[in-house]
Amino acid sequence: MGPYPTPTQIRDRKIKDLSTLLINEKNARRNDREEFCREREKLEAEVKGSRAANKRLKQLAAKQSKRHDRLSAKYKESQKRVAKLEDELVLLKGRAKKDSSNSSKPPSSDGFGKTRRTFSTREKSGRKQGGQFGHTGCTMEPVAEDRIIIEVKDGKCECGGEIEYGEAYNARVCVDVEIKVATTEARVFKGHCKACGKTNTAAFPKEFPAPLSYGSNIRSLAATLNEFGNVSDSKTAEILCDMTGGRISVSSGTVAAIRADLAKRLAPVVKDIKQALINCKVLCVDETGVRVNGKLHWTSIYANKDFTLFEHDQKRGSHCDDSNGLLLLFSGILLHDHFKKYYKLTMSHAECDQHILRYLLAVTEIQAHAWAKKMSDFLKSTNLKKHNLIELGGNCFTPEELTAFRSEYTAILDEGDSEYQSAIAGLSNIRRFNEERCLLARLRKYADEHLRFIYDFAVHFGNHLAEQGAGFFKTKQRASGGFRSDKGADDHAIIASVVATARKQVISVFGTFNDAFIGNPVSGFG
Repeated sequence: MGPYPTPTQIRDRKIKDLSTLLINEKNARRNDREEFCREREKLEAEVKGSRAANKRLKQLAAKQSKRHDRLSAKYKESQKRVAKLEDELVLLKGRAKKDSSNSSKPPSSDGFGKTRRTFSTREKSGRKQGGQFGHTGCTMEPVAEDRIIIEVKDGKCECGGEIEYGEAYNARVCVDVEIKVATTEARVFKGHCKACGKTNTAAFPKEFPAPLSYGSNIRSLAATLNEFGNVSDSKTAEILCDMTGGRISVSSGTVAAIRADLAKRLAPVVKDIKQALINCKVLCVDETGVRVNGKLHWTSIYANKDFTLFEHDQKRGSHCDDSNGLLLLFSGILLHDHFKKYYKLTMSHAECDQHILRYLLAVTEIQAHAWAKKMSDFLKSTNLKKHNLIELGGNCFTPEELTAFRSEYTAILDEGDSEYQSAIAGLSNIRRFNEERCLLARLRKYADEHLRFIYDFAVHFGNHLAEQGAGFFKTKQRASGGFRSDKGADDHAIIASVVATARKQVISVFGTFNDAFIGNPVSGFG
């Protein structure tokens, strides 16, 4: 072989080199494929992990979304609850500020703390306190009958000499009551008829119904203490025993029997009082609760300036349905405190504005709305103008004045509606404004009844005549704790009607009771 390769050798070498390159290329491709498979497996594993993580994230996101919805609902609910509690808090604070001067609560609910003076429509007159010049005095006049005279001519002069007294003297009178027990014995005798010889026995006088009975004075005193003074039965018996040095010893049952007998004797007088109230022009009416045999019963109070009548009812408002009751026979103007059942009766009505002043004071103090103060001032000033006109001899306002009063009344209510709407704007809980809303609606719907006192001067500004009568039952209930039976409550209603009327007409309560026990006609109540 020469120094130069032959074509065959060149060909074989190229084939060998190409074979080597092919093997290397195959190896490289195999390595690339293996690396690709590894990368693909790695990517597939990562994709699978990402999908699992994405699924977990979606599940977590769904849970978070549900939790967010629950929290949002709870937040909204808590916001509503907070608003409701805030409204209730303001409502309770408003109630805590109320007493007998700015609500219909009785004075007994004020407690023992220092309370302000009850809200009144009276304006200051500018006069000094006490009796005015020229007023009639009330000094007791000494009674000339049965006077015991004591002549005092004692003493010596400063120099030690005796004094010779003349006819001139100064006098002082001491009036006292002498308590003594007077015992009267009635003896009836037996006799024979001169004509037929029959044996007869004289009849005892009506003052001696039993072998031992109590006279009219002691019974009248017991009834006066028990009913007029509201002394309990047992305490009345103790007082009578103590006053007489133990000579008159009565029991609680005897006091109760005296009360029942008195009620029976005064029943005709109560009928006269009832008829007088039926015939009057303006009748004040009210109701008050009373405890009878452990249950809540009601007492209806009817009154005018001269008469007062009490009636015991088991249910409130039952006196409005009594076919023989006073209300169904009355045809005048009924003045009351907005008891809705009265409006079912066919008569003219008037509302108590004294109650309205209390409600307006509550709105002024709690809600601080200006319309309430304006309405209060309007009602008081209008009532004052009415009384000033009456003192000058007038008996009515002119049509122009009545129109002006009505326009001012309506304008104040319009202002009140505007203030109320502004106060509740944007609020979902408005319970604290309910009383103001009801008051505005009441004043607008019953405007004629609330302004009746300026259209008819016989109508009072307030229902105080009937409200004052509630004290007769309330004081009795505080002393005795209540009544044991319906009959006891009915008896007290009869006696209290006579006592209240006697006080109004300046008639002696003791004398009235004494006339009833003696059997004399009780006059002055018809």
